[in-house]
Parts: sequence; C-alpha cells; structure tokens
Amino acid sequence: MPRNPKARQRSLQRHAAKRKQKRQALAASHPSGARSVLRAAASWPLDECLVTQDWQKHPDELVQILVARRSPEGTVAAATILVDLACLGVKNAMGSLLTPQEYRELREGMASTQRLMPADLDLVAKIAREGIAYARQLGFHPHRDYQDAAVLLAGADPDACDLDVPLGVDGKPLFVAGPYDDAPRIVAQLTRAVGPDGFDFVVPVDEDELLTLLEDELEEEPDWDSVRPPPSPGPAWLDWWRRWRSKG
Repeated sequence: MPRNPKARQRSLQRHAAKRKQKRQALAASHPSGARSVLRAAASWPLDECLVTQDWQKHPDELVQILVARRSPEGTVAAATILVDLACLGVKNAMGSLLTPQEYRELREGMASTQRLMPADLDLVAKIAREGIAYARQLGFHPHRDYQDAAVLLAGADPDACDLDVPLGVDGKPLFVAGPYDDAPRIVAQLTRAVGPDGFDFVVPVDEDELLTLLEDELEEEPDWDSVRPPPSPGPAWLDWWRRWRSKG
C-alpha cells in the first residue's frame, strides 16, 4: 500500500532536523564554531577528491573541485571550489560540514552539471593555486570563502604535480560573464590590466549597458551617427569595441 505523502514529508522533515542538530552540536563543541571544525577536519582521512573530467581540454569552462574528508563518526567535511582558469581564478568556494546523505546529494548535484573524475589532492591544489595566481595578475582576488575551503587541502603539494594547468585561452584572458558577475567592472579591470586588445570577452548585456561602459572607459562622448555596435550580444561586440577604440 502506498505510503501517505504527508506522512513521508513529515518523516523527511524530522530526518533533516536531526541532521541539522548533529551539525550544530558538532560546531558548538568547538569554541570557534564551524570554522574551527573545518580546521580540525583537515586531519580527518581523505574520503575522495574529484575534479571536472575534461578540465584540461576546455580552459574556457569552469572547473569544479570537490574534496571530502570523513570523521570516524561519519561526518563529512567537504570543500567545493569553482575555478575559472581563463580569467577570474576561484569564483566560488565553500567549506561545509555534512551528513553522509547531504554529501551524496552535493556530489550528485555537481556531477549533474559536469562529469567528475577522481583526482590527486596535489593536482586540485595546483589547479586552484595557478588559477588564483593568474587572476591576481589581472587584478582579481579569490572568493572570500576560499580560505575556509582551502584548509581541507591540507597536506597537498602542488609542486609535486607535473601536469600543466592551462591558463587563458589562445594566450589571452577570456571573460565569459556569468549571471552574478559584475560584467562592466570586470571588463574595465581587464582593460586597465592588459589593454583593450589584451583580452577577449563574452558578455550578455544589452546595447545601452555596453555603450555606457564604453563611455565610462573612454570618458568622452562617442559619435553615435557614425559608429554603431552589432545588433545582438556576442563576441562580435569585442571586435566592434576594438575598432571603435582605435579611432580615439
């Protein structure tokens, strides 16, 4: 006989509440809370280390890193790190204390967007390090929560990994704007760092936003009667921008 949906929902809610209480109790047992637990978890045995399967083949795509350590009691400390090797370095990062079920859900969610493969801890540490260094040269800093996640990379030796980490695309930074990126600010910073011809970008903004960006960058009013951008967003805007800049 099928189980009552409402009863099943209440059961799931009770289990979720118990998992939350366990995490809170674990954090409360340490004077500095969850952050202190994450630091302590750096000594837990490494459970698994995963990275995007084709991370070397597609440098214009984001690289997902997942590192998990498991306590003797079964609690999982997980570090999730999202790296943009083409431009921005570590775009997102999080260190979390999870139940085994929550960790499985996290892992499945990440694998649903990109295929993941087992990786050496030295490798993922090198990917993060090289991405951060490249981004710093361009004036960008890693996500504010990276240090919390990075403690779970304890013991890694990036220099022991001999794999090359591709940076940029075709010898230049490539900025592909995501839904939460401040595209005008990032494009302006890239212009300051490497000049208008030193990078490529794909920014899904409308015409007015792009023209406002150009006005701010050039600090002069363009001649809209003689110079117009392409009618739709896309890489063609970059070529138009460069031609327009060369007229100044």
